Amino acid sequence: MVPPIRAPETVQEQNLSATKNEFTNPYATKIPKESILALFPNEETWKTVSTAARQNSRFHKNNIMAQILYLSCLKNCVLPELIQRGNLLAQDTFPFSAMPQVINDNQRAWISWAVSLDETIANALKQLNWLELLEKEYESAKSLWTSFWPLHQEEERQKAPCPLTDQVMPLCATLAELEVVYEKLAGHNRRRLFLQTKMIQGKDWVARLLEMVPPWIEWEEVVRAMLTAGTGGQSQSNGAAGEPEGGVVEDMEDEEQFDL
Repeated sequence: MVPPIRAPETVQEQNLSATKNEFTNPYATKIPKESILALFPNEETWKTVSTAARQNSRFHKNNIMAQILYLSCLKNCVLPELIQRGNLLAQDTFPFSAMPQVINDNQRAWISWAVSLDETIANALKQLNWLELLEKEYESAKSLWTSFWPLHQEEERQKAPCPLTDQVMPLCATLAELEVVYEKLAGHNRRRLFLQTKMIQGKDWVARLLEMVPPWIEWEEVVRAMLTAGTGGQSQSNGAAGEPEGGVVEDMEDEEQFDL
């Protein structure tokens, strides 16, 4: 017997949970079971994903803090030298016009980096604050998740054919508790999306922490080369000025010998 042909579902009849998860909806008033199980099919999957997320968050936070401390220390080390070099250039001891272009460009690059670092660190610290708030939000929602899984298992068990004596609580009571969990998860989800949005908006500041700093060029070799070049030019000038005097003396000696 040929089964009856069923008309395709209309758009209104289609199950939207298959294409849209309420975890992505900041205006959701509750997170239904279908959305939860689409991300976490079972409790073990949730535990694995949750543990990995917390570990990655701590690792990311520690990396940001370490980079901030490193760059702050670097700035404190090079800033006195940058100021001294700037004074030498401003006082015409080693004027910009006399210094190689690569030295001038390097000095400007370091000054620009040092000036912008404070703003970069201030905004990166804001990112750390959002990250810490997100970690606290996940921690506060942990009790909701640990409540959901036993209730979900109880609901599934009660729906399965079983003796009435095996039921722990009436199905209606289980469903009522689950509804409370779904609503509280929606509140957690709104806060989560807000914090994650803030972190995405400021991710460029964290990226700036990882940018390469300008190469450090030692001035000692450059200045020594400049002084050596200047001394060599003066020696050549002095030698060229002494040659005519020596020639006149030799001519006078030759004339005296000729007279004798």
